[in-house]
Amino acid sequence: MLLDFIGWIGFASCVIAYFLLNIGYIRFNGWPFQLLNLLGGTGLAIKAYQLHDVPNMLANGLWGLIAVGGIIKYFIKRSDQEIPSKL
Repeated sequence: MLLDFIGWIGFASCVIAYFLLNIGYIRFNGWPFQLLNLLGGTGLAIKAYQLHDVPNMLANGLWGLIAVGGIIKYFIKRSDQEIPSKL
């Protein structure tokens, strides 16, 4: 039951991220989009693991890892902009 809920949260997160991106409410390189994709990929990967669906688990796990990379990139870029240049 808990894994079903996690899977549905993953599904909803992916759909919401895609919808908000397409209506221009969020940007593809912003942290909200990346966070929704992290939740989505992770939730769907966990549910796929329970079902022994290895291709789906790997695809969604990779989706979540790519989102982690996007979140890290966002915050690194943001911190670089906040540090005044010494030049």
